[in-house]
Amino acid sequence: MIRLIFSLGCMLASNLDCSSSISRTIQDPIQKNDLSELTTLFEGTEPSDSIAGVYMLEMINLSEQEAKYDLMADLAIRLTNLPSPSVQAPDLKKKALMRAITHENQITKTQDRGNLHLKLAGAFFSLEQFDSAIYEYGEAIEKFSDKDSIYIADSYFFRAQARDYQGDLLLGMQDYQTARDIYLALDDREYVHYVDGGMAILFIKFAIYNEAEKIRNSLISTYQESGDSFSVAIQLYNQSEDFAKQGRLEDQLDYLVKADSLTPFDPRDYYIESMIKLSLSNYYGEQRDVEKQQKYFAQAQEMIYHVPEVATTNPVYLNAKAQLEYSQGNFSAANQLAQQSLRAAKVSKNMDHLISSYRLLGDTYYDLGQSAKAYEVRQELTRYTDSIFAANQATTFSYYQTLYETERKEKEILTKTQEIESINQRNKANLRFIAIIVFVLIVAVLLIFLGKNLKHEKKKKEMQSRFSQELLKNEEAERVRISKDLHDGLGQSLLLIKNKVALSKDNSTGELLDTAISELRSIARSLHPMQLEKLGLSKAAEHLLDQIDRETDIFVSTEIEELKGILKKEQELQLYRILQESINNVLKHSEASALRVLFTRIEKGIELKIEDNGKGFDFSEKLNDFQSLGLKTLKERTASIHGTMRVNSEKGVGTSLSFIVYV
Repeated sequence: MIRLIFSLGCMLASNLDCSSSISRTIQDPIQKNDLSELTTLFEGTEPSDSIAGVYMLEMINLSEQEAKYDLMADLAIRLTNLPSPSVQAPDLKKKALMRAITHENQITKTQDRGNLHLKLAGAFFSLEQFDSAIYEYGEAIEKFSDKDSIYIADSYFFRAQARDYQGDLLLGMQDYQTARDIYLALDDREYVHYVDGGMAILFIKFAIYNEAEKIRNSLISTYQESGDSFSVAIQLYNQSEDFAKQGRLEDQLDYLVKADSLTPFDPRDYYIESMIKLSLSNYYGEQRDVEKQQKYFAQAQEMIYHVPEVATTNPVYLNAKAQLEYSQGNFSAANQLAQQSLRAAKVSKNMDHLISSYRLLGDTYYDLGQSAKAYEVRQELTRYTDSIFAANQATTFSYYQTLYETERKEKEILTKTQEIESINQRNKANLRFIAIIVFVLIVAVLLIFLGKNLKHEKKKKEMQSRFSQELLKNEEAERVRISKDLHDGLGQSLLLIKNKVALSKDNSTGELLDTAISELRSIARSLHPMQLEKLGLSKAAEHLLDQIDRETDIFVSTEIEELKGILKKEQELQLYRILQESINNVLKHSEASALRVLFTRIEKGIELKIEDNGKGFDFSEKLNDFQSLGLKTLKERTASIHGTMRVNSEKGVGTSLSFIVYV
């Protein structure tokens, strides 16, 4: 089951900073291909290739035109995770999702309908458009069915995060609790822990310290039991920050020291480790222990090389550096750093960092003798903290009032539930028996249906594969027949005519007959390569390339290993035909001056690579004309021997074809 995971980084380090129709952004070369052709092309392309995005967009367009809305929804969802560079623009993905949503009433799968909204909500979340994200998460919850419970839980969880960012304690906590209940029912313990971390963050925002501490200590115990020292350190760090807000300095130091004792992490995480060191530096700076303050700041400074963005944008680092300058009496430098820290804190919108930066900035202004500015900063700090206190006080009161009402109603519901339960117990046995019978019947019918469907699909694929192979075999048989007829029939007749002409000593006519016989033999060899049967694949390939080198102006280089006895006769024949057709394409279209052919053994088979320095082509522009390039025939021949084919071409650079046949 694929999970749509989004924005869990903030949960893992809660108090640490966490920083019309679809319009194609590339020229559309695809006009007439049908979905089956595009699907084949897409499946044969690396997802990280630019052309993969072109295929995917055109598949979405064609599926809409053909009213295949289930397929359209699936493709739009897959597009959001496609690594192709041509479809990384956020607006393009949003438009694809929104366009698919316009047809959601025709989409049969509830999972796809819900995931369209869930993906769209994630896009809004990443852009910090939380109102739109909350709306789309709600739509996702409505579109999923009961069987999609894991996705419903994810939707509640992510909507809780969006409400957390908006400072909505009551609705955010309600969504967290709903998500937690579903995860528990599904026994998804990992996500239960993520939800717990989110709830702790939300409690701390509204100064509900006791509840947050219970959650964090529970998480610390759980992660200790599982041996996850990294998660333990994060929770210790976050709880130490909570202690600092409450003025519990001894507990703050205790938890910071415990977190620091778990470093360095394996694998190394320099960001989290540096945050722990900087917090220790700040703690000792406030305690006027300059020696330890310098020690921990120096340790953090050594890690900045691995996370250089911390030095310019992270308010924790800037505040720690300012604190150190302040402790050393460098008030002017401390003032400049405090201003930088305040600007970074405003960008991060972190309440704790803002308060710390305001305080330090006021202290530096005061020690610089700028009392008016110090007073102005402290007034601004007072207004900020008062506004937070007033908002938190009202919200916290509402939370506890809601909690009380909820508990009272739950008691009433429990009493009524017990009464109903006593009645339901008498009917459970009969219902269970009926349910088992119905379930067995449904499973039996489903298994029969799936079995027949699977058998039908398997037979269909086998017939298609057999037809393709038989077609190629018949083609080769016909080539052999024609070659033999030309050689034994027309060839013998030409020889007889030549002998008669020789008797009449007509030299000019004899030369024409020699040319005709030579061309006839060349055609016969092309139709059925006798060298392949007599000499083997390697020698036949060398003979063919020597002929190209002699008869054309193209410089030919080869690296051909001895391949005798490795492949079956049918595989050798098809690989030889692939070589012929590829070279023919080079001669016709590439305008190349050099050609390179490699026949090499690989771990599980043989690889044929044909490279030229010709004019190349834009593969996406040639899709409508790919039959003229011979690519379709090459793909069919490759598929008939269960091989793989790759095309890499760029205008003005040349073309490289690779064919791998597995033994």
